Amino acid sequence: MTDINKQFFEAFMLIDINRMLNVEECPAAMKGGKNKRGWNEWKAIPGNLSVDLYYDLEKEFNVLLPESFINWHRSHFFMNAETQILRLPISHPDQPLKHLREIWEWVIPEKLIPQKLYPFGSEGNDTGPFVFDGRKPVAHNEFPVRVYDHEYFGDLKGLSPVIFSSFTKLLECQIHFTTELNKDRNDYEIIPEFFRIDPNGAGKTGKDYWNGWAGMMKANADDLAAENDE
Repeated sequence: MTDINKQFFEAFMLIDINRMLNVEECPAAMKGGKNKRGWNEWKAIPGNLSVDLYYDLEKEFNVLLPESFINWHRSHFFMNAETQILRLPISHPDQPLKHLREIWEWVIPEKLIPQKLYPFGSEGNDTGPFVFDGRKPVAHNEFPVRVYDHEYFGDLKGLSPVIFSSFTKLLECQIHFTTELNKDRNDYEIIPEFFRIDPNGAGKTGKDYWNGWAGMMKANADDLAAENDE
């Protein structure tokens, strides 16, 4: 069986800019040297955090995390997990779960968590956090993923429709996105392919959201092409 977590990091590391780092912040074991462009790089290494650390943090903040998210986050130590469309919390071996903790210490999560909406990352366009919608119990806490517009400050009017049916489907779509970007495809052409990968989330209630992203990306590409023609 394919290890989806390993596959995620292998695909993510194909994009050069994802591997740039502030060397002083990187543990020695994660320094990858310089690439052909002369950039300092980091490398993901196997993780060794106990699952109990995650359970303890869940209890501290009164959150529930999908089993798939915990397995992904503890599978590696990594210095970046950001693409154009999302940002996920890093895992630094010298600061276990620091970045996940920082997500929940913010004022917006303090308002969302009592409503069983559990932030775990943020949207790439700075709308607000990605959240697991835990309002309906599901096996292994494999909750659907939504975006919350932080300007609504806890009001549920700021909650988007489901954009991924689960964290596993989020990973599958991200693997596809980064893999295809590495083939020099246009980002706006890749996004609609999420509909096939996650027909019950991205391809259903999330269609308008992702079509909005594709449209914005296409407009940006057209503007850049027009500037280059001048």
